[in-house]
Amino acid sequence: MKRFLLCGVLLALLAGCGTAGEQLPEEVPEETEPLSGEELTASAMAAYAEITKDLTFTLDVEEEDATGISLSITPEAARNVAGRENLFSIGYQWEPASAEAWGDQWSDIESRGRLFAMTAPDGETTLQCCTGGDVVLWTVDGETHYACVTAAAEGESGLSGLLQGIAEDALWDAAFCGPAVDGAETDYEEIARQLNEAVAENVRHVPDWVSWKPLDFQANGASVFDAYYGEPENFCAGLGFRLLVDDPYGEMANSWQAGAGLGEPDADGYYGYGGEASIQKNEDGDWTCDGLATGGSAVALPLSGSGEEAPLSELVDAFFLTEGFSHDWLLPNYILDHPAEDMTALPDLLDDRTDAEVRELCAVLGRCLRDADYWDWTPETLAETLGSYGAYLDA
Repeated sequence: MKRFLLCGVLLALLAGCGTAGEQLPEEVPEETEPLSGEELTASAMAAYAEITKDLTFTLDVEEEDATGISLSITPEAARNVAGRENLFSIGYQWEPASAEAWGDQWSDIESRGRLFAMTAPDGETTLQCCTGGDVVLWTVDGETHYACVTAAAEGESGLSGLLQGIAEDALWDAAFCGPAVDGAETDYEEIARQLNEAVAENVRHVPDWVSWKPLDFQANGASVFDAYYGEPENFCAGLGFRLLVDDPYGEMANSWQAGAGLGEPDADGYYGYGGEASIQKNEDGDWTCDGLATGGSAVALPLSGSGEEAPLSELVDAFFLTEGFSHDWLLPNYILDHPAEDMTALPDLLDDRTDAEVRELCAVLGRCLRDADYWDWTPETLAETLGSYGAYLDA
């Protein structure tokens, strides 16, 4: 039984295997033509816009010891990418710099920090900066330029902070959406458990420089609450975790707080974290999830209309292929939202079902009517419409 994990930051998102793809050339290219501060800003904006125009590009991260990762950024992981070049002129101060200044910054191994290098799909347009220095290098339209870039506001990070944020978003997406479980597995609870463990292991293996990486992150149980057994087969599960942070009010904890914060720690100092995962098969036939939602998740149903707008026949068919939330509440709600003229067809649809199936659906409809008082239907009016099946509403 296979399971794909991030393990050492190896996952589908990564285009490299532990070594950044963008290496420092033996000779730093000379600047094509010196530009003024405003011209530098405009040129850098053009470079960033060209690289990110399709939200598909490469972001290499190289450590001081030359190890690193190469991230293939996709639209799904590019939440804070589009239009950020518009902040260049107001969020940063730009001053001319030289190739020599970039070379000196790169050669200062103890101070340069890590390199972030973003590259367009064609490999021609690039933008590079370091966390330990202010000199930035970029190439656009065949021209190479350098600038000393600092944050306009005191206490804010330079351009490297923007690129690190993009990398951290991509690593978050990979940690929670990257795992896969062998498609041959049919036990939904087991699939959810394996994904739960895989996500936890992914988070533990992101690079230490990632600001949201907790001190520890452990799986804390998974539970399936909605399932659809038709095509496409899919289900939803709650995934729980325990995390350890250095400060519940610090930077590390920020990404893990939802609404009121982390809550109270347990006896071991761990905080609870979790969400709902929609789990389905990918193109390779393996089980994957698309990250965590805070609530409101339900299985994907092949309906020709949205919810109550779907034909009654489709809703009835889907009911008998579901289990959990959609079966017990969502689909019965959609059925009860249909007007009286549509519901007259329901007895004929039930004629095609076994007695046990008819009793099951009618019992759920009756329970929904008794649990809520906002329906146009009452148990009496629905029983009349169902004819001989009306007695099953009280089952």
